[in-house]
Amino acid sequence: MRLAKRVGPAVALPLAIAACGGGSTSTSTTTKGPGNVNEQPSKAANGQLTFSAPGMAIHFQYPAQFRAVALAPSRRTAGSTTRATHSAVAIGDYDLLIVSRYPGLRYPVTARNIGAVKPQFDAVISRVLGRKVRGTVGSVGGLPAIFWPREPVVGLPVKATVMIVNVFVGKDEYELQCQATSAHLATIEAACQEMLATLTTRRSSTS
Repeated sequence: MRLAKRVGPAVALPLAIAACGGGSTSTSTTTKGPGNVNEQPSKAANGQLTFSAPGMAIHFQYPAQFRAVALAPSRRTAGSTTRATHSAVAIGDYDLLIVSRYPGLRYPVTARNIGAVKPQFDAVISRVLGRKVRGTVGSVGGLPAIFWPREPVVGLPVKATVMIVNVFVGKDEYELQCQATSAHLATIEAACQEMLATLTTRRSSTS
């Protein structure tokens, strides 16, 4: 069952922040390479920040200690990247939440057909992670989604793990990555759960 002209999604490889030194992060996104878009956060009523980025339909809350950053363009994605866009927020060079948008699926992924197309996504995620993994079908913010368990990341100069969730909005695929080193795993896990719990396609009235 072909979902799109490509066999599956182009999956972002979890890598370092672009132009970041000494373990610090930038206070705002700078465009580095094709596909990076500037995240434009706003304050939520509870003091958290609300994620918004040009061209992206999803929004979610995350801790105020995170900062918008640009991703390193080198080997950032695997597969077709022609129309993909990426945005990220981070607390360190390798501790970050990554949002990638892959538009133009041939038809929408819905709660009715997601089970049939899941093997395609399993295959792509397995190829990128370098091991066979199987996702679990569910939903995020009322949208169909596939969840993959946290796995080690290959190709980084430090030990890190990543949890990947694909969320589908019409004919767009959003890939959410929660990448963490052991030192910041608890912080990233908490931020990841907040992202999934608050994700919506409705822009906040405070944005």
